Amino acid sequence: MNFSALIPEAYASVDMTAFGNVVDPIITNVVYPVLELLFGLAILIFVWGVLQLVLGGDDEEKRERGKSTIKWGTVGLFIMVSAWGIIYLVSNTVKTL
Repeated sequence: MNFSALIPEAYASVDMTAFGNVVDPIITNVVYPVLELLFGLAILIFVWGVLQLVLGGDDEEKRERGKSTIKWGTVGLFIMVSAWGIIYLVSNTVKTL
């Protein structure tokens, strides 16, 4: 089946470099700063968990809270690094089309 017949002619002639030129400043000026802020927040959560774990002493409840906070800080860091990679990949793909 020929799928090109399903795409209107207006979409077939879209200049992807122009689209990339529009999207690139948005990614650079909006998305990356938000990701940096969230990445910093995830680092702070991780460090807070480490402090809870270390300063918890013999109190098992505080140490468990610290472990949980470290776990969620690590999950947040993983999500931020993954988001940055996906956005980087999409951004560079759109620029090169």
